[in-house]
Amino acid sequence: MKKSHRIALLAFELALIVIFSLLPINLGAASLALTLLPVLVIALTQDLKTAVLGGLIMGLTSLIGAFTVGAASLTAPLFRNPLVSVLPRICVPAVAWGVNRGINALQVKITSRGKVKTEEGETHVGDGKETAEAEDVESRETGTSGEAKRKSALERTREIVVYAISSALGVCANTALVLGTIWLFYKGKTVGDSAITPEFMAGLVSLNFVIEVIVMTVATPPIAYAIRKQQEKNR
Repeated sequence: MKKSHRIALLAFELALIVIFSLLPINLGAASLALTLLPVLVIALTQDLKTAVLGGLIMGLTSLIGAFTVGAASLTAPLFRNPLVSVLPRICVPAVAWGVNRGINALQVKITSRGKVKTEEGETHVGDGKETAEAEDVESRETGTSGEAKRKSALERTREIVVYAISSALGVCANTALVLGTIWLFYKGKTVGDSAITPEFMAGLVSLNFVIEVIVMTVATPPIAYAIRKQQEKNR
């Protein structure tokens, strides 16, 4: 991908992180973290350093928002602690990036083994049968555009499914790390108007987690796929 295109894309995605952070969607005692959308897209389409940068910006804007536009939220005092608002968000894109790369690497490994086994099996076939199979393969390759389209659709579906899994685990990491740090630092304490009890923590999960998983799992994959295809064209 050309450097100018990449810079423009990153600037746009990072701007979305800031905008979504400063314009939160409040759901009672918590907020829907739409900032996860551009962060996850960056994680699935860029390198690890860029992904972590996106998470850092998300965390910093969350920290700033806790003192400004989100100051009236019940959870604002909690997110004024950088270890709650910033540190977990740096890890989120790293998780999504790692899951995406890990699944793809595993698939490549499995596919490579399958090809090796197929090639080994074919070397033991007689010349006549081998020639017939070669002709059959050639005819299929030259005359089946429909099959090529099906393979393309299958590959697209596979990639989107991998993106969906990576996005879902990224949301899980965000929820687990944010709630984990809140519980670690404020367990049993009263922060602002909120008593940090198991019931309070359960309320945060019920308000945010399910909605975020659904939204990010549905919205992130097609965006990431479209960006990746555009990157391939611009190479």
